[in-house]
Amino acid sequence: MDATFEDVVKLAEQLDPEHQNLLIYRLRVKQMHSRASREAVKPAPPHRYPNEWINRRGTEYIEAYRSPTREELIRDAEILRQTQVHPGDNLLGKYANPNIAEMSEEEFHAQMHAIATEWEQELDEFTSDDS
Repeated sequence: MDATFEDVVKLAEQLDPEHQNLLIYRLRVKQMHSRASREAVKPAPPHRYPNEWINRRGTEYIEAYRSPTREELIRDAEILRQTQVHPGDNLLGKYANPNIAEMSEEEFHAQMHAIATEWEQELDEFTSDDS
């Protein structure tokens, strides 16, 4: 049986919102994998920042932040290991909500994707107002 696009849309609309988010998440993951395999073939163009000051100055700080060396990461890990832990510093359960229902990892990622998408749309609206 060959399903048309409209058939798939009608079936997807019948799903509850959580399963719709899960479907969207799975499709996005598939898109990312196919895009990554296509982009692996061609080299990425050099990144240009929208702020001209960053393009002319300050890139040495940005690139060092974005691409730390192995030695820098090891040094930072050693500093964290040497930091003393205080008894009151435990965050375990501090922000937990016992009333939240259990969910699978896929449902969690789908919900996070839905939240991120909503947040990106709000940011797009914010930035388009300033243009």
